[in-house]
Parts: sequence; structure tokens; C-alpha cells
Amino acid sequence: MTVLKWMGLALAGLVALALLVLGISWAMPIPAAEREALEAMEAVPTARPPQANAFAAVWLLPYDGVPSAQWEALVAEDVARFREQGAGASVAEARFPRMTADTRWCRQGASCLAQVRDHADEVAATHRSHEALHERIAALTDYRYYRNAFEPDPGAPFPQMAMVLERTPALALAHVRGDSAWALQGVCEDVSSARMLMSDSDTLLVAMVGGAWAERSAALFTDILAELPADVAVPPVCTRAFLPPRLAELDLCQPMRGEFAFQQAAMAQLSSSEQLLLDKRKTLARSAWLLSRSCADEVQAQIRQDQRVRLAAPPSVWDLSCVANAVGCTLVDIAGPAYDKYPQRMQDVGAQLRMAGAMLWLRGQPHSEGGAAEVLARLPGELGSAQRPLRLSEDGKRVEVSRLGPPRDGWEPNVNAALPMGW
Repeated sequence: MTVLKWMGLALAGLVALALLVLGISWAMPIPAAEREALEAMEAVPTARPPQANAFAAVWLLPYDGVPSAQWEALVAEDVARFREQGAGASVAEARFPRMTADTRWCRQGASCLAQVRDHADEVAATHRSHEALHERIAALTDYRYYRNAFEPDPGAPFPQMAMVLERTPALALAHVRGDSAWALQGVCEDVSSARMLMSDSDTLLVAMVGGAWAERSAALFTDILAELPADVAVPPVCTRAFLPPRLAELDLCQPMRGEFAFQQAAMAQLSSSEQLLLDKRKTLARSAWLLSRSCADEVQAQIRQDQRVRLAAPPSVWDLSCVANAVGCTLVDIAGPAYDKYPQRMQDVGAQLRMAGAMLWLRGQPHSEGGAAEVLARLPGELGSAQRPLRLSEDGKRVEVSRLGPPRDGWEPNVNAALPMGW
């Protein structure tokens, strides 16, 4: 009986201690850094002119013949149908012809121009009657930002973002078949639109598609320049398209706000039975800090200096504050590593854009006995990188720098660009 009594007292003591620890953990305030990140993520954004929002143009991109005067009404109808019925498809599906994107070419790997040249007839057949779609893609340069019209919801429909890449092979084909002026015009328009999606969209996926679009288009631009005599004029839009990338295009601060909004919506949908050891507010604060890491001053400095971004390590789940929020801390800890690779990938997009700008600059420079390497040594600072200076490839036909992003299947280990004709 004495043994049982002491065992009971010990068990009661352990329970009391566990409850005490749980209570202390529950009462701990949100850390200042996490609270500030949460307030920043929840801040109401400044109102923007609705006519400058690219969402409707991207959402309705697959459909031929939709009058622009109907865009607002169609999007509003789609938003209402999803809210009331959970319907994901646009009402335009049943009212207008739908185009199917073909993006087999000009993906990662071999040169877009080489792929199209090897399959010219097939590319031509695939893109026949796609002129209207290509015009809609070109018109994306008219917009200044992208904000999703659907309220944040994990189940909300998403635009078919692959459509924006659809005309890249057609532009390459235009150059192959002699219409280099249209090819350059289109490539530079696409770069401008892609950079808008990179810098001022509210969704991480949209920003990353913008980065991929900019990277492929910039590479195609330099490949075309490599086959054009120096006296062939380049459209003025190209000068604007290849200005040095801005910090906002590479730091992902704005897109991460949209990522947070989706997480906030998912948290709001949890039932009471799913909230055991889950503090919604503390979990959101921890998530806000995780998503805002690339906005930190030290990370912004790394991007400006083109140093490999090193995001701050997430707080440990083995922390007293996580006892009462074990589920929330674990969820954020699992999600953390997935976000580490995106800033570095954007840094490589920035390198590709700077390369294209450098090749456009090089094209206008007088030749030197020392060749391209000697002239590139005088490259304007904003087009280069002290951390990753341009170097000539072994065959002397391209410039390259090492990638900062993690290895990806089908991608070359270096960011590279073709030298202009004559160099």
C-alpha cells in the first residue's frame, strides 16, 4: 500500500508538473520578431488602380474572343460561383473557344532556338491559329501588378500559368524563318511582363513562373543576338526590358504575403477537433516570421551584393513555447525547408537578366584587341556582379556564372548567355 501510495503521489506530481509546463507555455507571449512579422503580413495593402491588375487577363488567357468589356463581369461571376458552389472552372469555358497551350519546347535544357530549329515544321503546325493567344500574351505588358480576385482559400482555382510561356517557341520560330524584328519585340515584351509578375504579384507560384518566363526569354534574346549582325536595330522595348533587376524582383517579399494569406485561410478552416495543441495565432506568427525572412535587412544586402542568400534558421520546435502549440510548431518546422530554395533561384534569374543586359551593352561597344573579355571588364557595375563576374566559356562563344540555386534536373550547372555576333 505504501508503494502504491508513493507511485500515486509521483504520478500526480508528474501530471501537476506537466500541467504547469503546459500553462507556462500557453501563457508565453508571441516573441517580438514574430509579432512584428505577423503585423506586417496582416497589414492592409495600399489600394491599386483595378485596371492595372493583370489577373483578369491571365485568368481568361486560354479563351479566344472574350471582349475585354466582359472581363470584369466574367471574373466576378467566377468568384461568386466558387464562393457559393465551389466551382473551379470559369464560366468562359462554356461560352468561348478554349486554346490548349503547347509548351513542349523552350523548357529547361537545350537552347530554345536549337530546339525550335530542329522541329521547325512541328512548332509551326502546333502554333498555327494561335495568333489571338499570342496577342493576349503580348498585351500583358499593359499591366503593372497581379492580385488574385479570388479570396485566399486552399481550394480556390488557379490560373493556367503555363499559358504565359506559350508563345516563346513561336518567337524563336519567327527568328528562324527570318522575322527577327517580331521575335525580338515579342521576347522583350515577355521579359517586361515576366518581371512584373516577379516583383508585384501576391502569389509565390505566380512570381516563380514569372522568373522562369524571364529566364527563358532572356536566354532566347541572347541566342538571337548571337545570330544578328551588329547593324540590325534592336526594338526600344528591349532596352527597358533588360535594365538591371531591382531588389523587389528578386526578394520575394510581396509574393510571400500571398503565401501567408493562403496559410491564414487554411488555419481558419480548421475545426475545433483539429486544434488540440494548436494555437492559431502563435502558429500564424511563427509562419509569418518564416515567410518574411527574405525581407530581413541582412538578406536584402545579400541579394544586392549577389551573395548566396542564407535565410535565418527557423526557431527550434524543442522550445518551451511549443509545448502548448506542438502541432503548430511542427507544421511550420516541416514547411520551412521548402521555402529556402526560392530566393536563390530568383538570384539566378537576376543573373540571366543581367547577362542579357550585358550582351546588349557589349553589342554596342567597339572591338578591342583583347576581345570580349577585355571589354566586359569595363562592364557597368549594375550589369555585373563582384561575387559572380562574367567569365568566358571554354569555347569562347558564351559567358557564364555558377548557379546559386540548388541543382535541378535538366538544367545546366551555369547560368549562361551567348555572345553577340562578331564577338
